[in-house]
Amino acid sequence: MSDPSDEMGASAPPHTDPDSPSDSGDRNDQNRHQDRAPARENPHAAGARRKSGIAQWLLQVRLAISFLTILPAGPANAAAPADVAASFGWFPLVGFAIGLTLCAVDWLLAPLLGHPLRAALIVLILTALTGALHLDGIADTADALGAGRNRERALEVLRDSRIGSFGAIALVFVIGLKVIAIAGTGGTQRYAMLYMAPGLGRWAMVALASSLDYLRPEGAGSAMLSRDRRRNLRVATVIAVIALAPLVMLHALRACLIAAVVTLALRAFYRRWLGGMTGDLIGAAGELVETAVLIALAS
Repeated sequence: MSDPSDEMGASAPPHTDPDSPSDSGDRNDQNRHQDRAPARENPHAAGARRKSGIAQWLLQVRLAISFLTILPAGPANAAAPADVAASFGWFPLVGFAIGLTLCAVDWLLAPLLGHPLRAALIVLILTALTGALHLDGIADTADALGAGRNRERALEVLRDSRIGSFGAIALVFVIGLKVIAIAGTGGTQRYAMLYMAPGLGRWAMVALASSLDYLRPEGAGSAMLSRDRRRNLRVATVIAVIALAPLVMLHALRACLIAAVVTLALRAFYRRWLGGMTGDLIGAAGELVETAVLIALAS
């Protein structure tokens, strides 16, 4: 029988010097492997970040709704400037939602009223739902054009809330063209125009503002246009592409092309006329593109 102490001694690992080179090298290799090992993210923290990101997007959408419509969708407390600026990119989403609302109203009124009267009511509802915000912009822009080439005088007119003769005429023409374009169209093409026009009009506002200087240090547009304009244009374009993807029709493609051409033309004109933009000019661009889309789909 062997001595238990001999078996223990035989099975025990050999004694090594902790300061020996081989042992130090092994420990360094282990440390290097540990350093290269990726840190595992806490799933609760990742979920919290995702929820925070979704909540931030929803806040930005609410800000866009509160700015573009009369609906009380805004937050109770003042939003951060970054969220106010980012809400500009969600404008087309609100525009297409407005378009869907107009389609629903038109469908509900179809058994009761004819095309012309429904068209007038649709334009009235659109004006009331948006608080006539952009119609005011087109009136002020028309009055400023009446000032001629005097840049300072034009900016002064844009700051004036009163409507002059040029503004009144512009309002009559824009509202009249919308009613006539909608009244002369029926069927699926009518629903397409009601859906597309508000969305493309709001996309045009974002696209126009992406590369022009804002001419006022203060005002409704100063916070929205203070940062991330390129990001807002990307968001707005992605929303527009997704929203228009189901409408694979020649008229829809023509409307998109006209919206892009009118936006580029207005951007060039604003840069040459005043060297930049104001909130009224952006609103006027949205109204003009919206009207151009309605006319394009009516023809």
